[in-house]
Amino acid sequence: MKKKVQLITVFVFCAFLGVLTILNFMNPDKEFSENENRYLKQFPEFSIKKLLKNSYTSELDTYLNDQFIFRDNWIGIKAFSKIGTGSIENNGVYIGKNKTLIQMFSSYDENTLNKSISQINKFVENLDIPAQLMIVPTASDIDQDLLPMFSFNINQENILAVIESQVKGDWINVSDALANQKDVYFKTDHHWNSHGAYLAYKAYCLQNKLNEEQFDFEKVTDDFKGTLLSKAGVFWYPGDAMYKMIPQKSIKSEVIFEDGTSMDSLFDSQKLVEKDKYAYYLGGNHSLVTIKNEGVVNDQGKILVVKDSYAHIFIPYLASHYSEIIMVDLRYYRLPLTELIASEDINQVLFLYNLENFVTEKNFAFLR
Repeated sequence: MKKKVQLITVFVFCAFLGVLTILNFMNPDKEFSENENRYLKQFPEFSIKKLLKNSYTSELDTYLNDQFIFRDNWIGIKAFSKIGTGSIENNGVYIGKNKTLIQMFSSYDENTLNKSISQINKFVENLDIPAQLMIVPTASDIDQDLLPMFSFNINQENILAVIESQVKGDWINVSDALANQKDVYFKTDHHWNSHGAYLAYKAYCLQNKLNEEQFDFEKVTDDFKGTLLSKAGVFWYPGDAMYKMIPQKSIKSEVIFEDGTSMDSLFDSQKLVEKDKYAYYLGGNHSLVTIKNEGVVNDQGKILVVKDSYAHIFIPYLASHYSEIIMVDLRYYRLPLTELIASEDINQVLFLYNLENFVTEKNFAFLR
C-alpha cells in the first residue's frame, strides 16, 4: 500500500511538471511585465562562442525564469508566504505598517561618496554663479515609525551631516522640513510624494528668500503602484493617490525634451494609463529637459537642475519662480555643463538627489 501511494505521488508530481512544461511551450513570450515594471528576457540567440563562455546557458536560464507561465502568480505566492511566515522584507523591501513598503538602505560605499563630493566641489569652485544642494533622506529615515520590528537601516542623518560639512555648495536642509511629518512618501514607491516635495519647496523658498506660491491639488489617480510594490511582489496591495499641483497664480509651461519633442504642460496625462505613473510628472527620465514658463511673477531667471527622478515632482513648484528651468540627468547627459551654463545664460545651479542615489552615483565624474 505504501509503495502504491509513493508511485501515485511520483506520477502526480511528474504529470504536474509535464503539464507546466507543455503550457510553457504553448504560452507566447511576453516582452514586458507590468507588475514588475521591466522588460523580460527574450529567447537568446545561439552561438558557439556564447556556449563556450557559458553565457548562453546563463541567458537561457534568465529567459526561462522570466517567461515561466503564471510568473506573476508565483511571485505573489512567494511574497504572501514570506509575509505569512513572519519575514519583515522581500527583495530588499521592508513590509512596513499600514501596508507601507520601504526600501532597505543598510550600507553605502564611502569611497564613492568621497569621490562624488570632491568632483562636485571641483565643479562648483569653477562656477561664477551660486550652486545649491538639496539631498533628500529616504523613507527609511523619515518613516521609521512605519518600519517593522528588527529592521536595520543606516543612519542617514550622519551621512547628510558629513556631506553638508564637506561640500562647497549652499546646503538646503530638507531633513528638518520632513522630520515628524506624515505622508511624505508614496506607500508603494521609493519616491517622495507631492506633499513631501511641497515641504521641501517651502524650505527652498525660505533658504532663497522667495515668497511661497499657493497651490491647489487635484487628484489624478488613486491607483499608482510603484517600484517597491513590483520588487516586493505584493501585487494585492492598494495603489497610491497622485496629485496635480496647480499654482493659484497661473503660469503657462512648455516642456521641451532632448529630441526636440515637447508638451504644453508639466504633467503627461498619457502616463496615467501606464504602469509607471510617476512619469506623469514631466514625462519621466530624459537626459536634457528645458522648461519654459510664462507668467512668472518675481522671475528668478534661469536655473540648471542636476538631478535624479526626485526632482520631477518638485519642479512643478519651482516653475512658479523661474522663467526657464533646465534639467540634466548625468546618467545620460555627457556634454560639458559649463558650456550649457554659458550658452543658456544660466544664473543658478541646484543639485537635487535622494540620499541613496547620491551616495551611489558615479556619474559626477562627468561634471565639467
